[in-house]
Amino acid sequence: MTLLDSGPGPAPSAEDSRPALPFWVRVLIGAVIRGEDREFVLGDLEEAFHLDLERGLRPRRARQRLRGGTVRTCAAWLRPSAVRLRARRRRAAQRDDHPGGVAERIRGGVGMGGWMRDVRLALRGLRKRPGFSVTVILTMGLGIGATTTVYSVVDRVVMRPLPYPDSDRLVAVGTTFPGREWAEDTPDLMRLAGTSGPNFRDMRDWARSFDLFGAIQRSSVLLPDAGEGSELVAAARVTPELFEALSVAPALGRIFLPEEFVEGAAPVMMVTWETWLRRYGGDPAIVGERIDQAGGSALIAGVLPAGFELPERLFPRDTEYLMPMDVHHPRYQERGGRNLTLFARLAPGVTVEQAREELTLLADRLADEFPDGNVYPDGSHFGAGANALQAHTVGRTGRVLRLFLAASGLLLLIAALNSATLMLARGLDRTRELEIRVALGAGRGRVVRTILAESLVLAVAGGALGVLIAFAGVDGFRAFSPPTIPRLHELYVDGPILGVALLTAVGAGVVAGLAPALRLNRTLFRSDSSGMPSRSVAGGMGRLRAGMVTVQVGLAVLLLSAAGLLFNSFMALRANDPGFAPDNLMSLRVPMKRPGGDDGPAWMGWDAVLAEIGAVPGVESVAGGSNVPFQSPFWAPPVLLPNEPTDHRRTGVAGYAITPGYFRSLGASLSAGRDFAPSDGADDPGVMIVNRAFVDLHMAGLEPLGTVLRIRGDDGEVTPFQVVGIAENIVQTRSQEGMPPAIYVPYTQAEWPFVQAVIRTGGPPTALIPDLRSAVAEYSGIVPPQDVRTMEDRMGASWVEPRFRSVLLGAFAAVALLLAGAGLYGTLAHAIRGRERELGIRMALGADRGQVLAMVVRGGMGLTLGGVGLGLVGSLALSRVLEGFLYSIRPSDPATLLGVALLMVFTGGTACWFPARRATRADPVEALRAE
Repeated sequence: MTLLDSGPGPAPSAEDSRPALPFWVRVLIGAVIRGEDREFVLGDLEEAFHLDLERGLRPRRARQRLRGGTVRTCAAWLRPSAVRLRARRRRAAQRDDHPGGVAERIRGGVGMGGWMRDVRLALRGLRKRPGFSVTVILTMGLGIGATTTVYSVVDRVVMRPLPYPDSDRLVAVGTTFPGREWAEDTPDLMRLAGTSGPNFRDMRDWARSFDLFGAIQRSSVLLPDAGEGSELVAAARVTPELFEALSVAPALGRIFLPEEFVEGAAPVMMVTWETWLRRYGGDPAIVGERIDQAGGSALIAGVLPAGFELPERLFPRDTEYLMPMDVHHPRYQERGGRNLTLFARLAPGVTVEQAREELTLLADRLADEFPDGNVYPDGSHFGAGANALQAHTVGRTGRVLRLFLAASGLLLLIAALNSATLMLARGLDRTRELEIRVALGAGRGRVVRTILAESLVLAVAGGALGVLIAFAGVDGFRAFSPPTIPRLHELYVDGPILGVALLTAVGAGVVAGLAPALRLNRTLFRSDSSGMPSRSVAGGMGRLRAGMVTVQVGLAVLLLSAAGLLFNSFMALRANDPGFAPDNLMSLRVPMKRPGGDDGPAWMGWDAVLAEIGAVPGVESVAGGSNVPFQSPFWAPPVLLPNEPTDHRRTGVAGYAITPGYFRSLGASLSAGRDFAPSDGADDPGVMIVNRAFVDLHMAGLEPLGTVLRIRGDDGEVTPFQVVGIAENIVQTRSQEGMPPAIYVPYTQAEWPFVQAVIRTGGPPTALIPDLRSAVAEYSGIVPPQDVRTMEDRMGASWVEPRFRSVLLGAFAAVALLLAGAGLYGTLAHAIRGRERELGIRMALGADRGQVLAMVVRGGMGLTLGGVGLGLVGSLALSRVLEGFLYSIRPSDPATLLGVALLMVFTGGTACWFPARRATRADPVEALRAE
């Protein structure tokens, strides 16, 4: 029969039915206990487990007791082994050849533990030398702080994208002028002017490089009297594409509806978050309400979100309100007008260069199809171009900031070299200590690491100080920088900047410690047994320190030369004669359009408002003009000389409409001829005054007085004007631009929609501002005067940027001068301390104190003169970098370079004098006794 047919076997015993020990218990006991003991322990644990079950404990509770017993058993078996292992390690640690022993600790071990021991030793050693430590930390802190500050500005202003989604696809679009399409000093940046409404509509319809195309018009809102008179605030009209381009949704309310962008729609506005808080107290109920403005009221549709910033190169500064723009409104129908600022978003895959190519073709098409307003009489025509919005926003500021970053980098390098010279001196003082380490088995890597650890500790501490300096530096930069620098509100020190500061600190620490470490490593084994470095060591160290000091002096001269050129340029700018007397002179602007006013000629409004201003007590004289000095001219008339064809193009001439007495109120003068008179009316023959620059540039060989010039109008017609006077040159926009040619015509013969009143007072002009506002109100009703400023303020505003450049670079140069002088002093002082015995012997052998003094000074001045020569060569080589920032000063100006060289020589001589005086105090007797 088969096995299946066999009868049942014997019944299993009670012991065979008991549960076995869990698998993990057997594994754990097997790992801890070896040999026969393992089976005995497993048997005891199994017996205890089964007894718990037989007593009626629940299986879960029995397993918990088994787990606890297993852990206690393992711990009991491991404890004696751990004690024996620690004892063996202590005995082995006394042997030099065991890992972790004395010799190995001298050699430094391996891995992170060795570095941590080096750091602890470095901290212990630096506590014993607080003067040395503080000096290096301050030096590093200054260099790292300056570099971090400027880098944070460059990062925020130039490198980081604009705070809008897909900001790399946003572009500014505008009109370009033939022959002046590109900015001179900023590569790949086009000069963009405004565009007319008809041209914008056609370009928007024809362009294929953009998936979105919009327009902005700068405007203003006249708010009613709230106790201090009516107020004119900055605003802008926008097309609906703006909100999609910037991906902005209102914090309260809504954006404009499509029906609000058509002519005849009820006035509606959106306000910025800051305006909502300041003017309306953050009241949410203002949304949906109407507020009063000139000519009626407007609905507040929504509030822009907190922190949202409108692109500052597209919108006027401090824009408070947005309004919808109907590009079909009659005010935008002039083809030759240029009152719209355009923006667009590139289609996917389209580059700025491709968009520029298409815009050029579109400009050609506009000139062919709509020549009126687009084509000059000579056949040339307006162009169209585009800039990436970020590049358009940064403009030439990027070049200025990169100059500052390079200067701060040089300062950091000087700080690192200065610290390296101090580390060299520190290394020479530690020669005996390092020799003992080498004798106990320390290798070359250990010596390098010992010095690097100390350098890195100092650099990290200097980095912490530099971060504090950077926080203060960024705040100071934001407070004192000129308004021409964009994105100032975004400046702050954040995590990435702190990371850069840390990397800068580590890099500076490596630079400061690596050269001394390597040099010491090469020469350390050749020191003698006297406890002082041998001649080879000291000589090698001396040559290295001398080289580093020379480079420091050269870099300081380089920074001083740049700062000196910028400072002299600024002083020449301030000393420039503007062509008029700015003291006790102010100007204000009054629009001729006023609520309820008549539609008579604009010059009649000029007479009315100037009469009101002239009646104010304290006003000595008043005159009017379409522009004032230190303001960009609004009119560039195409002036034709006798016998020139009507299609001749002449650019670069500024035009002004002025009243009689304009030059007298300015404090300017006529060099020949007469001023305008009341008899030069609108119906009288045209007359003109030209400035001296116009005569010199365009009328050579002609008798200016009596010559009839012509001005070509937009319609191609020419109007004759006889030259009746020659005015001395007056600054137009900025002194940096020189004195360009200009012409002046009577205000009665050139319709102008506003007047710039030039007011000369008998005392401080600001004291008359309230009375002047009241006088303007007598004429305009509620429209307040605009741009009320003293002429000295206008002049000062044109100097803000060059002054800021010279001050900031001058601060870097002053710190560099201090560090270079300190490095020279420290090098000589340490060298003399090591040579006191030699100098004493020299004096014992007959050298007098004067000879010793001359020898030390000669050595220090040799380093100084070498650095000065190196720096001057570098300054001449890099002179073109500063060329675009200078006024009336050449980049190789010999007076500036000579002054810098003398300043550095004086500083070097001062730094040499004090160590040299100490050298003369060496005691010959003590030197001979030591020998």
